[in-house]
Amino acid sequence: MRLSTSFVLVTACSLAVSGSVFAQSDATRVQNNGQTCFNGYGYTLKGGDYRYTEHHEVSRRNGRITDWNVTYVGRQGQVIARKHMDFSTNPTVPVYEMTVPRTGYEEGIRHQGDTWTMFKRASADAKPQTQNFTIDPPMAADSGFNQLVQQNFSALTSGKTVHFKFAAAGRLSVIDLKASQTGTPTFEGRPAVQFTAKLDMFLVNRFVQSLKLTYDPDTKRLLEYEGIGNIPDDDGDVYPVRVSYYSDMPQVARQHDAPAAACGSVDDNGSG
Repeated sequence: MRLSTSFVLVTACSLAVSGSVFAQSDATRVQNNGQTCFNGYGYTLKGGDYRYTEHHEVSRRNGRITDWNVTYVGRQGQVIARKHMDFSTNPTVPVYEMTVPRTGYEEGIRHQGDTWTMFKRASADAKPQTQNFTIDPPMAADSGFNQLVQQNFSALTSGKTVHFKFAAAGRLSVIDLKASQTGTPTFEGRPAVQFTAKLDMFLVNRFVQSLKLTYDPDTKRLLEYEGIGNIPDDDGDVYPVRVSYYSDMPQVARQHDAPAAACGSVDDNGSG
């Protein structure tokens, strides 16, 4: 099941939301008009090895996210992937494009008139594939999942299960998911709530890895994501990851030339 890190974020990815959405330091203020920037730190789920840093730069107008750029920086300070999302048309289904320079992999969503299209290209010399789909609320794609979670935060924390559709461009398909609260862990020593999202299909969800997302219960900021990632390894395969949105950069990330969380800290060559 290929979903992005911001499924974040759902990134974040990156699932990676209105108001104080992200796991930045308490000293960082979300800009209702302008940019808010922060980092997420990606580790292998098995073994906990550091792999990359997600650098996020989010633009808002009147409190609403308009544009969201994510740069993935690897262990040598090199850019391993880029993603641009445009939320001006839909707050939970962005128009976006993600590219992996090393392989030429691309995926994303386009929108023209009433037509929404997912696209994917497996490599630089591969033929692009496309699939049209229809917006059917409640629905999310990529990091729009984060906004969808916030829209349903009260329902989730009251014990309800939220059913929704997810446009997975990497699979060129719309899948049915369901989310519910499954725990109350701590993150950086503070109380948190954890939600789990999995396929909304009888029996099938037992054989597909679920996604775990940890949030601050007061600010509704995404603190941590666990599940399948969207950055391929050397063999071209995606792998399970943990992305943690720490308030301070971990030492291991600093040792591997991770960019600062500040806006503009990443240039075209890497961490800048």
